[in-house]
Amino acid sequence: MNTELKQKVSEIVRADLEQPFHERLVFEPIIVEREVDEFDDDAPAYLRIRVVFDGDPKHFNRKWKIGMITRIWPKLEELGIEEFPLPSFIAKNEWEQWLRQQQRRRWKQAP
Repeated sequence: MNTELKQKVSEIVRADLEQPFHERLVFEPIIVEREVDEFDDDAPAYLRIRVVFDGDPKHFNRKWKIGMITRIWPKLEELGIEEFPLPSFIAKNEWEQWLRQQQRRRWKQAP
């Protein structure tokens, strides 16, 4: 998946999230990666969407977050993306710690 397509996916996600939350939450960055299940070689690839948000998480409507997949998937298909979108949300104050954990994990997995 190229950078331009990742940017388009990010814009679709941001537009969906900013409708109900634009005054209370900020979404930056939105990271899009095509991933495969590391434990199942036969599993289909999926689209990992990590959304970093800044603001009080109490403003999130759980039903809106759950319904996000069904709202964005048709738009992704229009772009030719067949992978299932799998969004996750990370609070901005936890983002740097999460990044460090990922770097450590990759370092431990390196041959």
